Amino acid sequence: MTRAVFFDREDGVFNVNIRYVLEDSSKFELFNVSKGYTPKQGDTIYLMPGVNIPRAKLKDLALNQGIRVVRDSDNANIIITGKATAGKLLNGSWYYTAPIAKIEEYLDKIDVDDYYKDNLRTAMQSSESENVYFNYSTKVSISSHVTTSVFTGASHHYYHIDDEWKELIEECQNKVVYDESELLAMINGDDAVTITNEVYTQLREMFKSSDKDNHIMAMEIMANSNYVESALYLLMLLEEYGHRIADCNTKNHINFKSMVSYFGLRVRDVDCLDPDDVSKKLVSLHLLTTDWLNILLKSRLDWFITNIARSSTFSVASIVPTPDVAEVIQSEYRAEISFDDKNPVLEFAIGVNEVPEKVEEVHQDDLSAPVLEESNELPPPPEEIILEEILPVSNNNQIEETNESTGIDWF
Repeated sequence: MTRAVFFDREDGVFNVNIRYVLEDSSKFELFNVSKGYTPKQGDTIYLMPGVNIPRAKLKDLALNQGIRVVRDSDNANIIITGKATAGKLLNGSWYYTAPIAKIEEYLDKIDVDDYYKDNLRTAMQSSESENVYFNYSTKVSISSHVTTSVFTGASHHYYHIDDEWKELIEECQNKVVYDESELLAMINGDDAVTITNEVYTQLREMFKSSDKDNHIMAMEIMANSNYVESALYLLMLLEEYGHRIADCNTKNHINFKSMVSYFGLRVRDVDCLDPDDVSKKLVSLHLLTTDWLNILLKSRLDWFITNIARSSTFSVASIVPTPDVAEVIQSEYRAEISFDDKNPVLEFAIGVNEVPEKVEEVHQDDLSAPVLEESNELPPPPEEIILEEILPVSNNNQIEETNESTGIDWF
C-alpha cells in the first residue's frame, strides 16, 4: 500500500483525496496467505470481512477443535481471509497517472484559485508515490497545458483502500493469514457425505429433473458434503448444471456459497465453467490425481477433442491420419508433436519413406577454399591418351557406301 494523491478538476475547483493505493494495477492481494492450517488447542481466529463460512458450522468446529473465534484482530493469532475480502476492503476504478513534477508544471500554467493549488501541492508533498491519479476529464485539462508523453497513455484499473480499513490491514500484516478454504475443508465434519461416482450419478438425475425441489435437494447435498474428497464431482456438477443452479434461489444460502467459495469461485461464476476450469481448480487446491484426471477426460472427451488446441489440461502429443487417408497412403504414419512457447513443433514423423540425409553444419569460413586432406603419397602419373581412339576420322562429310540395307523404301 502506498500513500498517493487523487484529484479531479471540476469547473475550476480541485477535489483532492489522500488514499492508499496498490500501485500494481494487475494485483490486489492484501496478504501473504499461508497454506496447510491445522487447528491447535487455544487458537484464536479472526474472520476478515467477506469470509463465507456458516457460523453455526464454525461454532461446532470450534467446540470440536478447541479453538475460539474473536471479534478483535488484536486478540487473534490466526487471520482468515476470503475470496470476497478484497472486494469488501478495496475500492477500484479507472485512473490516469502522471508524475508529480508534471502536475506542478500544470499548476503553474492554469488559472485556478491559489487556495486549490496550495491544497493540491500540500497533498503531493505528503505523497509516498511518484504519481498522481486522476480521471479522464482532468487528463484532458492537463493534456492541453503540458506535454502528454509522460502519461500512461491509457487508463488502468487501480485499487485503493479507505482509511477505515487501513489500520486493520496493517495490523494483520504481522499475523499468520490463511484462506477460508482451509476451514471450509473441515467445516462439515467427519460425518459429511463423500460424493462418489454413484452419488454423482444420482445427483445428475436430480438436476435433469424439471422439478426445482430436486435441484434444491441436490444443492443441499453438495453443500454438506466432504469438499476435499468430493472435489472432482462437485466441480463437474457445477460445470454441467450451473445453468440450473443459477436459476435457483438456494444458490445464495450460506452453506452453498461456502462450498462454492472453497473452490475460489463466486456463485455468479458457476454457470460459465468448462472442463478446463475443473482441472484448474483441482490443481490450485493440489487435489488432482491421475484417477480423477482420467475420469474427467472420459466424461468430457468430446469437449476436450473439440477444444484441444486451446486446452490448458491436455495437449497434442501425436497426430495420425484418418482411416480414409491411411488407406490411400498405405503407411503407418504418425507425427510426434511438441510445443515451443505454446507453438506446435513437428519433432519427427514415423512411416515416411524418404528420409532426408543428415546435413552437417558448415561454417561460412569453410566455404572460402576447399580443404584437401593431407597425404604423403604422390599422385599417380597421367595415363597416355591416344586421340585416334577417341576422335572419329574425318571423311570430308562424305557418306560411306555400304551394302547394308537402310530399311527405307525408295521410289
